[in-house]
Amino acid sequence: MPQPGQPPAAPAAPTSTPTPPFLPTLEAVLERITYANEETGYTVARVSARGVTSSGELLTVVGNLLGAQPGESLRLEGRWKSHAQYGRQFEVQSFTTVLPATIQGVRRYLGSGLIKGIGPKMAERIVAHFDTDTLRVIEEEPARLVEVPGLGPKRTAMITRAWEEQKAIKEVMVFLQGVGVSTSLAVRIYKTYRDAAIAVVKNEPYRLAADVWGIGFKTADTIAQSLGIPHDSPARVKAGLQFPGGRDPGCGDGPGRGLPGGVGAGGRRRTRTPRSAGARRQ
Repeated sequence: MPQPGQPPAAPAAPTSTPTPPFLPTLEAVLERITYANEETGYTVARVSARGVTSSGELLTVVGNLLGAQPGESLRLEGRWKSHAQYGRQFEVQSFTTVLPATIQGVRRYLGSGLIKGIGPKMAERIVAHFDTDTLRVIEEEPARLVEVPGLGPKRTAMITRAWEEQKAIKEVMVFLQGVGVSTSLAVRIYKTYRDAAIAVVKNEPYRLAADVWGIGFKTADTIAQSLGIPHDSPARVKAGLQFPGGRDPGCGDGPGRGLPGGVGAGGRRRTRTPRSAGARRQ
C-alpha cells in the first residue's frame, strides 16, 4: 500500500513464456535413399529442393524417414549442419508427405517402389488410364484398378494392401510427433505395435515403458501428460511402482521416479540419510 503523498506503484509487467524458435522447413523431392536402417528408421537420402538446389543438383538429408520413398514430395523440418567430410546437410527432425500434384509427379511417385505391385511401367499404365484422378481412385475406389490393362483382382488386392500400410505408417508417425514423441522413438513405437500404435499410446501410454526399449517411466509420463492424463491418475502411480528399471538408458528413469510426494519404488517415501564426511561408498 503506498504511503501518503507517494504515487501508487506501477503495476508489475506481465511475464510471458518465450516462444520456441521455429525449425527451418525444407520442401523437397526424395530422389534416392543412400542408406536406411530399418530398425531405427535412420536414413541418409538425396533430395532435390526448388530454390535451394540448382537443376540436377542434389542435397543430402539425414535423420529418421520411416516410410518415405523415392519420388515422394516431402516437407522436412530440422536444421542445417556442416559435416566435416560430406559438407552441408539438412538434419531432419520431422517430416510430412505432400502428395504430388502433377501427372509427371504422380507417375514418378507410384513408380518409385512405394507401393508393392506397382513398378515404373505399371505406374505409366495406371496414370495413363486415370490421369489426374489416379491417387483418388487408389485411395477411394481401389477396385477400379482392374480397369487398367494387366491388372487383375489378385494384383489389385496386393496394391490396395500396400497403399493402406503406407498410409497407416504415416498416420502413426504424424500422431506420435503431435504428442511430443521424437521421430526416433516414434519409429520404435511403430515397430512394436504396428497398426495398434495410436490406440496403445492414447489408452495405455504407460505400457510403453514396459514394451518399448529406450522408453522409461519419465518418457511415458511426458506422453501421458500431453494426452491429458491426470497427474494423480491411479495408472500413473501403478506404472511408477511397477516399472522395471534400466529401460531408458541415460535418462535416469527407474522405478518410482517422478511419482507424487517422493514415493519410491517400494511405495514408501524416500528419505536421505546424511553421510559423514569420511564415509565411503561401499
